[in-house]
Amino acid sequence: MTYLTPHLPFPPSSSSLPPPGSHLIVSDTIASPGHFAIYHLVSSALGKEKKKVIWVDFRNEGRSSWESILKKLGTPLPPTTSQSFIHIAPTSLPTFIPTTNKNSPRIFDGNGSPTLKETYNSIISQLTEGNLVIIDGLSELNWMGVSAMEIGKFVRALLSKVRNTNSILVSTLHADHLPLSSTTSSSRDDGESELLDRLLRVGNVWWRISHLPSGRSGDVMGEISSHLLSTPPGLPNTKFQNVPRSNPLQYRIESSTVRVFAKGTGRGFL
Repeated sequence: MTYLTPHLPFPPSSSSLPPPGSHLIVSDTIASPGHFAIYHLVSSALGKEKKKVIWVDFRNEGRSSWESILKKLGTPLPPTTSQSFIHIAPTSLPTFIPTTNKNSPRIFDGNGSPTLKETYNSIISQLTEGNLVIIDGLSELNWMGVSAMEIGKFVRALLSKVRNTNSILVSTLHADHLPLSSTTSSSRDDGESELLDRLLRVGNVWWRISHLPSGRSGDVMGEISSHLLSTPPGLPNTKFQNVPRSNPLQYRIESSTVRVFAKGTGRGFL
C-alpha cells in the first residue's frame, strides 16, 4: 500500500518513487520519526515498481522490525537469500573483533579512525541497474564520530554511481535543530546543521518531517512538507509536487497505514 503517493507523487506520471538518478532527502525529528516515509518507498519499490532495494542500516535497526511492519503494509520482505532486498549493516566494532557477515562493513579502520570506504565498496558491489538505495541514519553516523564533511563526500560519490545505473538514492537524517514554525528560533546544533547543509547541496527533493509545536495529539502526530532543491538530470521541464512549510500536510500513524490530510482538517482525510 503506497499511502503517500496521492499526496506526494513524483513525476513524470505520479510515481510513488523519485525519478531515476535523483536524490531524495528525508529529515525527521526525534519526536516524529520518519520511518513511515521509508516504509512507503520500500513497499512501493518491492511491490508495484519491482525494484531491487539496498538498505544501508546506519541506525542499526535490524531486519526483523522491517519484516513485521512491511508485512502489515502488505509487502513482505523477500527472504534473506533473495537479491531483491539487500540489508547492509555497517558495524562500529573494532577490527580485532572478527565478523563473518560480508554485509557488515567496518566504520572504523585498524587505527580507530572513522572511514566509509568499506561501506561504499559494499554498496557498489551490490548496485545494479535501476535500484532503490537507502542510506538510513546519517545523523547516527555523525554521532559515532564520522565528520559531516566525510559523510558529504560519501553521499556525493555514491550519488555519482547511483546516477550511472539509473538508480535512486534516499538519505535519512534528523533535523531537530530546525525551527518548527516561523515564530520559533532555531536550536542550532553545529553537527546536525552542517550535515543537513551538505546533503541539501546534492539533493533533488527534500521531505521534511517534524512534530507539532504544540505536541502530538490523537488526530495529528506530525507534519510533512516537500521541497524541490534541484531538478534531477534528464528532467529539466518536469513539474514536481511542492508542499510548503507554511501549509504542510499532517499525518497520523495507524496500525496498518498512515493517514495523511490537509493541515487543520483533522479527520477530514484527503
